[in-house]
Amino acid sequence: MTMRYPRTAVILCACSGIISEKIDWTRVETLLADHPSRPLFRQDQLACGSDELDGLCRWLQEVKAERVVVAACSPREHQATFRGLLSRAGINPWFLQLVNVREQGAWVTEDAAAATLKATRLIRGALERVNRHRPLAARSIPVHTRVAVVGAGPAGMQAALTLARAGREVVLIEKEPMIGGLPVRYDELFPNLECGPCLLEPVMGELLHGPESEQVTLLTLSEVTAVKGSFGNWILSVRQKPRFVDVEACIGCMICQEVCPERRQNGWNRAGELAAIGVPFAGALPNLPHLDTASCRKFRGEPCEICSAECPVEGALDFEAQERELELEVGAIVLATGAEERPTLPAGFAGRDLMSAYSFERLIATNGATGGDLVKADGSAPVSLVLVQCAGSLDAGHTPYCSGVCCREALKLAHLAAAKVEGLTVTRLIKEQSVPGLEAGRQLHNDHAAVVRYGRFDALSLEEGPAGRVLKTGEGTEVPADMVVFLNPVLPGAGTAQVAELLELPRDGAGFLGQLHTLAESCAAPLRGVYLAGSCRGPGDVREAFATGTAAAGLALSALVPGRDLVIEPEVATVRPEACAGCRTCLKLCPYRAIEWDDAARMARVNDLLCRGCGTCVAGCPSAAIDGLGFTRDMLRAEIKGVLS
Repeated sequence: MTMRYPRTAVILCACSGIISEKIDWTRVETLLADHPSRPLFRQDQLACGSDELDGLCRWLQEVKAERVVVAACSPREHQATFRGLLSRAGINPWFLQLVNVREQGAWVTEDAAAATLKATRLIRGALERVNRHRPLAARSIPVHTRVAVVGAGPAGMQAALTLARAGREVVLIEKEPMIGGLPVRYDELFPNLECGPCLLEPVMGELLHGPESEQVTLLTLSEVTAVKGSFGNWILSVRQKPRFVDVEACIGCMICQEVCPERRQNGWNRAGELAAIGVPFAGALPNLPHLDTASCRKFRGEPCEICSAECPVEGALDFEAQERELELEVGAIVLATGAEERPTLPAGFAGRDLMSAYSFERLIATNGATGGDLVKADGSAPVSLVLVQCAGSLDAGHTPYCSGVCCREALKLAHLAAAKVEGLTVTRLIKEQSVPGLEAGRQLHNDHAAVVRYGRFDALSLEEGPAGRVLKTGEGTEVPADMVVFLNPVLPGAGTAQVAELLELPRDGAGFLGQLHTLAESCAAPLRGVYLAGSCRGPGDVREAFATGTAAAGLALSALVPGRDLVIEPEVATVRPEACAGCRTCLKLCPYRAIEWDDAARMARVNDLLCRGCGTCVAGCPSAAIDGLGFTRDMLRAEIKGVLS
């Protein structure tokens, strides 16, 4: 049976001579004149130019073209332009096949005759393929423009503020009773030794009380427990623990904290105690106490009304408060779950005055356990301090990667410690040293260089010597060590694994959230409508947290525009029900979580909103039951046959 070829127009672009200096379009027309489709040719100097497009539109209408082949440049550059041309001419825009004869022909083939022959073969393949194109159509759906931001550290706060300033509604979800993340607990930040709370409190104040605060709903003591839906129409289930304080009535006087007779361990300082009700540390925002039921006498069934009796605002304490389950409808999700330093000591190390970098930060913080004094467990000032860098990092048996920020942290701590105790000897022990950045040199060669020294180590051991405790390196060097601080690797935050599981997001080998592309799209997750900010992507500093928070918010803003429906491209995968064997292989293969199992129909289904048309499921389906619209097997085989004929 003879195949009927639709009326096909072929546009040959000279690209202002860039293509035509190597490819002889007249020769190409001659070689393709006998093709069964009897193509209609038109040569243009610059087919993508606005004037040329108007002429091309009229020509396509005059010749009554049914299919169009454009031989020009990369589809990435002008496919949308030529699809728009077809639409203007009254032709389905997916009846287009673009042939890249510039990058794949003229630019890489020295011999003009060979380049002309290569272009001829590519266009012959396109003529065979475009004949098998089927009419496709994009569809659009309404979307929510509200955005959920998970994590209220610097990255999450910056993302929320950026969104709010653009007039978007934001739900900021934080598992702790306060916002600010780790840096707000640091007295000073690398490299300029800026006050952490001073830097972040204006941002927190703007979120809580500024003009944009009306756009932001802050949910502290909250965690996302379930996620349904897809880009533009997410439904988040959030569990919020009670604060046991009426946030509208409480004035933040903290009298309840002062009079509370019960104490609990201060997990935020990793030292000292807190009242059963109160704030984690002075300056924490929101300036509202929260009650720990495990420590409170009243919740243990013992009579105690001291805090409520002394509270100057009637009804500010709410002992009947219950856990809440909230359901949020949002269009996009920004994940800013951060990173953390696990307070672990190397094997064989135990005793007093051995601590992690975070514990040391809180020890010397002005709102920490000692009011900012650098003292040992016995209350005396240390004579010698050792900062052990790469403690567990660059170690195949522990953490093989370099966190990149620990060296800078060590420089800062050395500077602060030397300034707090006159005559203190500070030693930095390193495996490697990484201090990038224009401003880092000032800390690397700071004013206290005379009392800060460094050396390399392989193995470490702690021993009591005649003159006191010493740290021995693998090279036999002995370093005085009244106090030892271990700078552990930066690891994914506690909430990162949870959200990755809920959203079925990939994680890298270290457990950080996988990025759509580590260079070009590092603030987007592979799952459409989910964006990444801060250290959930990998170890980073405060500067990077603010930058990626802004970037993630910008991606959400550009994708969700009020009044604009979400356009779903039709070149996606689709399952043929009669061929699906129910093996569910495709569910495991899809990198975008776009395929789900339909129990009622006993078959896999593709969510076209999430599908990016990558073809992984098409190639992997053992039953060949999945087709890639716009890239069917029939189309690809025809194109290959045309190129080889």
